[in-house]
Amino acid sequence: MRHAIEELHRREEAARAEREKHEHAERLRREEEAAQREAQFTEQLERERQAQAESLRREQEAVQRAAQLVEQLERERQALAERIRVQEGEAERAAEIARQLEREMQQMEIARREQEAAQRAAEVANELQEQVRKKEEEAKKAIEEQKAMEVKWMKGIRPVEWPSEEKYEAIKRCFYQEGKFHLAITGISGTGKSSLINAFRGIWDDDEGAATTNIVESTSVVTPYPDPDPANPFIWFDVPGSGTLACSDWTYFNDQGLFIFDAIIILFGDRFTATDIAILQNCERYNITTYIVRSKSDVHVENLAKKKRRRAGARSNPASILDEARKEYLSMTQESVRLNLMKNDPPIKSQRLYAVSRDTLTMVVRKEPLEDVLVLNESELLQDMLQDAYSRHSEKSYETMWDLMKKTGIHAIQSSTD
Repeated sequence: MRHAIEELHRREEAARAEREKHEHAERLRREEEAAQREAQFTEQLERERQAQAESLRREQEAVQRAAQLVEQLERERQALAERIRVQEGEAERAAEIARQLEREMQQMEIARREQEAAQRAAEVANELQEQVRKKEEEAKKAIEEQKAMEVKWMKGIRPVEWPSEEKYEAIKRCFYQEGKFHLAITGISGTGKSSLINAFRGIWDDDEGAATTNIVESTSVVTPYPDPDPANPFIWFDVPGSGTLACSDWTYFNDQGLFIFDAIIILFGDRFTATDIAILQNCERYNITTYIVRSKSDVHVENLAKKKRRRAGARSNPASILDEARKEYLSMTQESVRLNLMKNDPPIKSQRLYAVSRDTLTMVVRKEPLEDVLVLNESELLQDMLQDAYSRHSEKSYETMWDLMKKTGIHAIQSSTD
């Protein structure tokens, strides 16, 4: 046990000695580094001292040269004064000539400065005149642009507004399904959009899954309704009526995201609205198929037939009068649409009108018998939409819309992404 303790003491002594050795070596290293830094500092001080000495020497030399120059100038001055005193007459004449030359030089300097000042004043005047001209041109251009804008506003022409890529993609994520044909139905409150969607889907307003129909506009957001028939690739979208929203006619299209749809049905009742025209104009820009549809046409035809029956009297043929009223209604309505499109500036290309009855359309979709039922353009509308769905459908993308924007020759004015 004692040997172990002694061995432990020896090891501790050895470790302590080793630490002291290392500490001593570290002190030596630090002292050497301090000595090196001190030597470097001393060298730096010596260099600075030598530089200061050299600078002082040069300054002294410069002072000596200046003193020598002063002495030389003084000698020359004294020599000149002596010559002047010896040749007083010549000196006086020379002085007079010198004074005259000085006056002439001063006058020349004054004239030169006046000339430079006049030249600068002329340049400033020219610059001001050019600035005034540019300002006048800018003001004239602004006035012309303002007048042109006022003319456009008076004519109902609104600025072209394209959605941002962020808004486009957000709307696409909400509504777009690959492989489907997306049909939006627009129109003011009371035109029967929801009932027409139910008719296109072959269901009655009180059936389960039907779009809500109220006398008051019930749609506040764009609402999708898938077609229950797997053979039809349609998704029907009920769009809030423009008359119920706090937005302008020309912003309604982008505000509702109508640019994402494959086709748009513009449903109107008694008259075309500014929003209907704006939708048609925007659909033309976006290359979107449109269908102009007049709703509740059976009511209008029946009212027209009643007038004809009253004029014809008791011996009239009801079937003949109804057919006559049907043809007259279709002709008048198509002509009214054509005139509404033509009176725009620029005119909108004329297109077919589809007059429909909700009940008849529902029966056509359900393939029910149509005996003793007023038939208008329901079958043609369905046939045209199916044909367009299979022939015109293509994937929607912002790049495709960007190509359309460039073809218009109009720089994109992007709307907000809200």
